[in-house]
Amino acid sequence: MRKYIFLLTVTSCLLVAWAALAGQVQVFEPMAEGMSQRGLRDTARAQGFAQAVLEEANTMLGNKLPETRSALLKEYLLGHAEPYIQGYKVVSSQDYPEGLSLTMDVRVDRRTLRDSLGSMGLFATLGQPQAATVVWPGDLSDEELQALHHLINLTGIAPTEGGSPVFTLERGADKGTWKCHLSYDGREWLAVNTDMAAAWFTLWPRFFDQATVQAAQTGGETLTVSGWFSPDGVLEFDRVLHGWDGAVQNARLVTMDMQPSGAGATWAVSVVNRDR
Repeated sequence: MRKYIFLLTVTSCLLVAWAALAGQVQVFEPMAEGMSQRGLRDTARAQGFAQAVLEEANTMLGNKLPETRSALLKEYLLGHAEPYIQGYKVVSSQDYPEGLSLTMDVRVDRRTLRDSLGSMGLFATLGQPQAATVVWPGDLSDEELQALHHLINLTGIAPTEGGSPVFTLERGADKGTWKCHLSYDGREWLAVNTDMAAAWFTLWPRFFDQATVQAAQTGGETLTVSGWFSPDGVLEFDRVLHGWDGAVQNARLVTMDMQPSGAGATWAVSVVNRDR
């Protein structure tokens, strides 16, 4: 009996902890002509995932992403959100003649998302766009050209003739594929994919992930705090600091100092929102 009570208590604690880390989203997906009930639920769930990831992303970006880019990010996430989802639970589901209302608790992998936002250039281009040369074939359809411009605007690229880096989009040898090149500082990278967005974001991290680019565009600073009674306080604050995505990014414990008055430490951080 005691073992049962213990297991029940542990399970309850885990559920409470999961709920605290999950965010709740509510979406309404209209019923389209010819759509099945299963298709409707899958589409509504995808909308919920995209909304949950978008809300986390906007918090990490200090809610500084312009509304147009935020809308483009949600559009991108509708087909690319699942890698950031750690779990979800349907809270309520209500069918209507015109569609489906769905409420979910969604847990987002914040560390993976934070790294991806950096690789996608969203942190680096918050203050100002990144100049680059973007070249594409002249036979793009209106829909394809719109998709390309959405990626340019989402990433924060300012197309500049003769600018560096240089991104080139071509049609692949296989039907329906895209062949992309990115060249910068004497190096060149290649990606081939049937998904234009996937090919695009396979290459741009090659540029945005470079330490020199990050240092120049994110403005690394140091944070020094002292007064803890023991090193345990430093380690606990280090854990907390990594959760402050809306204020600082890339926190790294550099030194720990033990004095008779207590423990202190210094972190290297990238400040995202100084007011926070």
